[in-house]
Parts: sequence; structure tokens; C-alpha cells
Amino acid sequence: MTRIRASTSRPDRPCPGIGPLADTRVRIAGLFGGALHTATDDGWTVDGVAPDWPNEHVALSLDGDIYRGTVGTHWWPIFDSDYSELRATGFSASGRTLLVATSSDITLWHRR
Repeated sequence: MTRIRASTSRPDRPCPGIGPLADTRVRIAGLFGGALHTATDDGWTVDGVAPDWPNEHVALSLDGDIYRGTVGTHWWPIFDSDYSELRATGFSASGRTLLVATSSDITLWHRR
């Protein structure tokens, strides 16, 4: 097994893919850094919020601002993490897949 060190100078933390993605660099995010996309080209944004910490929530918005507008019209709560710690949330590079990762689960949504 080859051990790969993550670079501390690159904020996007790409790593080699495995299986069908073996020839692809994959962007990672999580406990030790990295980042996923927080917006899509067609205007969707995702934010992690903790108004009742330590419970964390993920909100999806079409206009990019979950702090204005009405729930269900301008933004939507899509995930509540009241049993596990929120580790990462964001979109794929294409904007078609949304990921929410906690200390116990990974949830993916995909659109065509």
C-alpha cells in the first residue's frame, strides 16, 4: 500500500481516485481541511448553519442568501444533524451532485 500525504499548501486537497476513478484527481473535504463547491453555475448555494448548536443544519438556497427571504420560497432546510457532527457539505464540480457528510453518514443528492 502506498501512503499519500495531503498537501497543506493546496486548499482544495485533491487525491487520487480509486476504482473507476483511478486516473482522476478527486477533490476531498472533511475534518482536516479541503473544500467542496458551495455554489452551482445556475445559482444554487448550500450553507451549513448551527443556530441551535451543537445541532447543525444544511440549507439550500436558489438566490445565494439563506439569511433573507422565506423558508420554502427562497431557501430550504435539507438536512438536520442532531445525532452526528457535520463534517463537509458542498456540490460536485458539475453542480449536479450535493454531498452532506457527518461523522457517521454520507448523504448524496443528484440531479440530471
